[in-house]
Amino acid sequence: MKAVTFHGERDVRVERVEDPRIQHPADVIIRVTTGAICGSDLHLYHNAIPGLLPGHIIGHEYVGVVEEVGSQVTAFRKGERVVGAFHVACGRCRMCRREAYNQCEHGGVLGYGIAFGDLAGTQAEYARIPFADTTLRRVPDGLTDEQALFSGDILTTAYGAVANSGLQPGETVAVIGCGPVGIMAVQSALAMGASKVFAVDLVRERTDLAEKLGAVPVPSGEVNPSSRILNGTDGEGVDVVIEAVGGSPTLKLAFELVRGGGRISAVGVTAEDTFAYPLMNSLTKDVTFRIGLANIHRDMDATLALVRGGRIDPTVVVSHRLPLSQAAEGYRLFDKREASKVILDGSL
Repeated sequence: MKAVTFHGERDVRVERVEDPRIQHPADVIIRVTTGAICGSDLHLYHNAIPGLLPGHIIGHEYVGVVEEVGSQVTAFRKGERVVGAFHVACGRCRMCRREAYNQCEHGGVLGYGIAFGDLAGTQAEYARIPFADTTLRRVPDGLTDEQALFSGDILTTAYGAVANSGLQPGETVAVIGCGPVGIMAVQSALAMGASKVFAVDLVRERTDLAEKLGAVPVPSGEVNPSSRILNGTDGEGVDVVIEAVGGSPTLKLAFELVRGGGRISAVGVTAEDTFAYPLMNSLTKDVTFRIGLANIHRDMDATLALVRGGRIDPTVVVSHRLPLSQAAEGYRLFDKREASKVILDGSL
């Protein structure tokens, strides 16, 4: 089969590799019909993830059709259209029984190398999905591949960040970073009852898109975001900040934007080991700070329902649709910020 493989910094290739096979009775094999390049894939592209060896198949956003099922799989049959989480979870360990699927004792991230379970990725014609009964969902009737695709990763990441913040109807929200995850956080916050959502980003085109979706644009390259948001909240700051970039500068900004007694929920992926936590400011302002990887399995059904009901449209972030054979060009465009979201069509 054809697959996208890693070979070093900014070196991804579409090559012929062996077809996947059932390795465990809980596996399924899917024919990947639609995939995408995720922002976190750029960490691989920049060779910033330890344990990613040359030749490894990458990618973790996917929709496909079940081709083969292991003997322990009970929820799926051949021919069914499915979407899956980017991280696999067994559904049976102590952490999964607590619904902390992102902490599964047997889990891993598809396409992310040895340090993350050594699982082959899904930017390929076919893929093996471990723990299929837990990791996959049927695509609801009426949804296109693209509409369903993002519930396996960035939409549910954004939704989970908002849910984890404890957002109450009528509260105000600031979303820092209006890339694909941030745009979906804007939509999720509005769908969950936020009275006002401020969309903060250096790129004017991104805040313009957020404005079309109902947010207050805060183009931080043109205005001071702290001043703009204080003015828009009667000097208080927002109830909730969603940090969707990752790294010290935007985390620092989050603490500036949140009101006293407010909450910060950070999901931006970072390669930094530490950042200077504003301890005294957090103490005096009584700030709640939460950070963590997305718990996709917990929230995937909710996001699929919101998309099916027309409350969220994840496809607004798509800028390019390319055949799988042009994946290297897709990575180049995404890395250069010439694309907002690249869809890879596995049928071409």
